[in-house]
Formats: sequence, C-alpha cells, structure tokens
Amino acid sequence: MKRRTQERARMRKTEATMPNRLMIVLGVAVCVAVFCVVMMRALITENTHPAWFWVILGFSLLMFVVLTLGFLPRQEERLADRLSRDSLAVHTTARVVALDRRGTEEGHTMHRTGLNLTLAVKEPDGIERIAKLAVWVEDAVLPNFATGKTVHVLYDPDEPAKLAIDRHQTPVQIQ
Repeated sequence: MKRRTQERARMRKTEATMPNRLMIVLGVAVCVAVFCVVMMRALITENTHPAWFWVILGFSLLMFVVLTLGFLPRQEERLADRLSRDSLAVHTTARVVALDRRGTEEGHTMHRTGLNLTLAVKEPDGIERIAKLAVWVEDAVLPNFATGKTVHVLYDPDEPAKLAIDRHQTPVQIQ
C-alpha cells in the first residue's frame, strides 16, 4: 500500500497554476502593515489621543483577516486545481439530481451563487453513485447546473468522495 502511494506521488504533475496561499497571506500582511504604519505615523505627527492607536491597530487586524479570507481560494477551487494537474485523476460526467442555493456573492465584475449539488456520478465501469458537492457558480452560467443537466467532474481514485467541477469542460464563470 505504501509503495503504491509513493508511485502515485511520483506520477502526479507538480506545477502549480493557483497562487500559493502563503504568498497571498504575505501580500495581504504587507499591505496591512503599510496601512498601519502610515496611519500610526499620522497619529504621532498630529499628536492625537492615544486611544486612536488601538482603534487603528484593531482596524488593521480586522482588515488583514477579511482580506486574507477574501483572496484565498475556496476548498473546492483548490481541489479542482490540484486534480486538473493530476494525471491519475478520474475525469467523468455527473448528472445534477438536485440543487440547493446557499447564498450569493457580488463583486465589481461578477455575481456568483453558492450551490449545494447532489450529483449522480458515472463511474468508469458505468455504475452511477450519488455524491454531494458545494460550488460557487457565476450567475451567467447557472443554467448549466440546473437539475437534469450533465456536468464534468474530477476525483481522486483514492478518495472518490472528494470531487470537483472540471473547469476545462464545465466552466463555473465566464472567462
């Protein structure tokens, strides 16, 4: 079993296409630190009340947490990226059996809806199995995830319960 795992690890591709999580956190930390230093310098030169120090420090920490969480990719996105680079990942189709909207997210350029999908995943041997998947989909491509539609998915043969949308075959946003 251990040898099989080592062989699988050697066969997997390793180039990354998503930004490294550590780089995102460090980038946000640098931006927040610069903001904090600039504001503290202004407080010191203006000779303001010392309580403002704690207000600026608290706001900077809150800004760090919110921005870090906002820029980090979600678990399903990270899994999709990893599986798309994995030569041993299983590429298959799944039929949407049911969906449940769990919320929306709006940015400057897109509006996304969170979906909890129940999928009938077609196994390589032709048998279907039921799986659950949580994914965020841009509203423009939301009709592609309606009940009865077919979507392309990826999963690791060692962990078939963990699956992700194959973004090369079934996009979740407009490019």
